Amino acid sequence: MSLDISVWVPDDDAYAGRDVVADPPGTSTGVGAERFRHDLWGSAAVRRLGARFLPQLADITVENRGNLQVLPGQLDAFEQECVLLAENVEHLAAATGLDPDRVLHYLTNVRHAVERARAVHGGVIVW
Repeated sequence: MSLDISVWVPDDDAYAGRDVVADPPGTSTGVGAERFRHDLWGSAAVRRLGARFLPQLADITVENRGNLQVLPGQLDAFEQECVLLAENVEHLAAATGLDPDRVLHYLTNVRHAVERARAVHGGVIVW
């Protein structure tokens, strides 16, 4: 399994109150293998930088079912978190043993999803 990011718009008639938007052709939506939930996004290095959204992927609860849902009003803060992580990618790579280009690729996918979500006044979900 792998983690993917999708754009959603609020919809009272849809599952969990959201309607997932189809991705444009050629869109890259991967944000890592399942193990990245803990090895990267929930790592101590990411948490020490002050990240509060992406670490939730490692904090699986009955309520979130392991998904990270970012509401439309949280997109700016979520994007700032991604910028912070990108600015510290060398530190994250050293702390996690992951290739920095790979980490940047996943962060770029997240930021592109945020842009698409803004365009439709929606949010994003990582699942």
